[in-house]
Amino acid sequence: DLSSGINAEYGNPMTTGYVLRRVAQELLEDFDADKDRRVSLDEFVHHGASRVGDAQDSEIDSLRRAEFTAVMDINKDKFLDVLEFRAYLDPRGRNFLTNEARLMMHEADKDQDFRLSMGEVKGKYLHFQRHKENQVIRAIHDEF
Repeated sequence: DLSSGINAEYGNPMTTGYVLRRVAQELLEDFDADKDRRVSLDEFVHHGASRVGDAQDSEIDSLRRAEFTAVMDINKDKFLDVLEFRAYLDPRGRNFLTNEARLMMHEADKDQDFRLSMGEVKGKYLHFQRHKENQVIRAIHDEF
């Protein structure tokens, strides 16, 4: 059995409690515009630093609202706290796997019908072979 120190050194550092707590706290502080130690739906959707170039995009607004409501707000109180950020960030959880699949699907599904045709798969085969070269996906994998 590996100690947590060895696991942190050789495994994904995001699986250690310390790193998850720190990153979750930093995100909470960054998104928390009114400094009440929780993030509202509006603060999450309209976070300026993460909306550079798409601040007026209503489709992104809708996606963020859906992510907040359906996935992130675990206790359904319409706010995110540090524990909900931590659960969302944990690479051992379903959120990371779901988001990775969603990103791959979005990039390959040309007609946005939420189904991949053989033509779409063939047209993006390198995308599937090299999907871990994507910076978002690389950030959540520890084997690179």
